[in-house]
Amino acid sequence: MTDLLTEEQLQAEANHAARSPAFRAALWQHCRYLRGDASPDQLKTRIHPGDQMLLHSLKHFHEVNRPLSQYYNVALQQHDAAQQILRHVFPSVPEDLKVLDFACGYGRLLRFLGLSIPPERIWAAEIQAGAVDFVVEEYGVHGLLSQTDPASFEPEQRFDFIWVASLFSHLPEALFKAWVGKLHSLLSPRGVLCFSVHDQCLLPEGAVLPDNGIRFTPDSENADLDTCSYGTTYVGEPFVARAIGDSLGHPGHAYARLPRGLANEQDLYVVPADPAADLAGLHGFRRGAWGWVDGLELGTDGRLDMHGWAASLDDGPLDEVLITVGGQTHRCPTGEPRDDVARVLHDPRLATSGWRFATVLPATDAEVFILVSGRTARGETALLYAGALAVPGRAGVPEPRPEPAPGLLRRLKALLSGGS
Repeated sequence: MTDLLTEEQLQAEANHAARSPAFRAALWQHCRYLRGDASPDQLKTRIHPGDQMLLHSLKHFHEVNRPLSQYYNVALQQHDAAQQILRHVFPSVPEDLKVLDFACGYGRLLRFLGLSIPPERIWAAEIQAGAVDFVVEEYGVHGLLSQTDPASFEPEQRFDFIWVASLFSHLPEALFKAWVGKLHSLLSPRGVLCFSVHDQCLLPEGAVLPDNGIRFTPDSENADLDTCSYGTTYVGEPFVARAIGDSLGHPGHAYARLPRGLANEQDLYVVPADPAADLAGLHGFRRGAWGWVDGLELGTDGRLDMHGWAASLDDGPLDEVLITVGGQTHRCPTGEPRDDVARVLHDPRLATSGWRFATVLPATDAEVFILVSGRTARGETALLYAGALAVPGRAGVPEPRPEPAPGLLRRLKALLSGGS
């Protein structure tokens, strides 16, 4: 058995893989909502070594391809979700639009947001100064250093669209309400605030919400932040509705809830500046395709075996997944039993969302690039897997390292990797 790679080696391998032409081309195939002048060479795939979103996943799987694929899959779905809401509020996106990605981390969303909205129209706020410096340099956006105390955050702008992914899923009650009020106060009269939460349906087995409707525990996967103000939070919709009304001084203020709208896990809440705004159109919000490659084995004889699941919370199991091996695309139907997917995602339709695929590589192939995509009938796509694999025993390649096989629930929790 070969030694496991160090954290630094994994990060280096992941960045090398992310910047390869084959991976970039695969990623570009899954990009939507692009500006007319956007081109593949503008796509930035370098990931900062401090990016907890990838780092946690690398530690979880201790290999590169699956963590890298899920990192970008979540980013693509997050961008699709944000764009759907943005384009509902602004059917014709104004040229003077101002967007704030609050708690942006190291820019998992910004790399795509800057391809759909001019970077000069985007502001990015983060409490970690190094992250702000990175996104400003890498993506050409405006940087804002945030604070723990909402009262201390005073940008000189008002924004038409404020996006907050995986922050309120970590805040204690007082900060939760304070940040709702602060961020809403930064909206323009036509603006809208969007934030994600862990709904109570995601509570660990045996845990319950207290009477006030919010459960906060002082622990998280981001070791750089104070757990007293950044832990793990679960809420019910009645609590969020009260928090919105109380924080804005307007009980009954309009909002929309989009269950599992972020990465098929966290709920999204949309809160307009106008307390009487009509958000009924958001009932057509789409979560898109989703899924996972649970197992992948590549033997010394060149035999490739893969299995996983592919589904949509909008429509049920996908009809098929598209698997490209060495440039040749195969259509692999779903239909395999996956009771675990149906159980974890609380959707009995997904019990037949499994798929299996096998092929044999040509004897001349020492390395192969594999791309697995899920696609809905509407053309929405999910990047389930993308990466190069060396064939064991060919061209001096050693036997593969054993990979961990955590349960489905743990894998789903890892999808937001450090920001869930």
